[in-house]
Parts: sequence; C-alpha cells; structure tokens
Amino acid sequence: MPYGSAIIAAIESLKDHETGSPISSIRRHILDDTNDNNSDDPSSNEVHFQKTLKTLVEKGGLLQINGINSKFSDQYLQRRVETLRARAESIEEQTYKTAVEHHHAREIPSKKAPKKETVHAKMKINEGKL
Repeated sequence: MPYGSAIIAAIESLKDHETGSPISSIRRHILDDTNDNNSDDPSSNEVHFQKTLKTLVEKGGLLQINGINSKFSDQYLQRRVETLRARAESIEEQTYKTAVEHHHAREIPSKKAPKKETVHAKMKINEGKL
C-alpha cells in the first residue's frame, strides 16, 4: 500500500476528526498494519513517511495543526463527498436498470375474465329447511 493512502487510512481509522490525529499515532498505525517492524532500515521508512505527509499537506489533502496533529482538509472532504455521491448515483442507476430489465423479462400471466353468475345462483343462499 502506498504511504499516501496508508496515511489517509490511518487518519480515517483513528477518528480524531475534530482535533486531528497525532503523527506518532499515524506512524504506529501504519507500522501495525504493514508489519514493517522488522525492516532493515527504519530510518528510510521514516524519511519516506515524513516526505509523504509533507506532500499531502502541500497538496491540500491534510491540515497540520500545531505541527503535531493532522486532519483532513475541507477541500479533501468536499472531493470525497462528491466522489461518494457520484458512486452512489451510479450504483442506484445500475440497480434501477437491473430492476427494469428483470421486470420486463418476466412473463406476466394472462388474467381470465371472472365467471358471470346467473340470477339463480345468486338467490341460492340457504337451501336448507326453513
């Protein structure tokens, strides 16, 4: 998993939306997910992590609060909402098309006209003893 998406996934799973997630928690979450604790050179991973975090802040995907915490920017959240809305609309449209095709594909049984009852049949209510 690329570091950028790993950082975004870590911030999302930590759910510190108001105050932001501490960088140390993000780093720990990524290390737990990827099991890179036994890597040969942990300093290279740290440099890569810091560069990726800085790039995400520069691109406007993250906001850094006091240089310690990171959270999603309003710009990123707006793009994400638009993406999710478009995906939901396409799923809804696809579901509607499938339902219409399924409806039109089935055979509708023909209805028979109801049998007309004669006047005498209507009068036979109680034929027992009076």
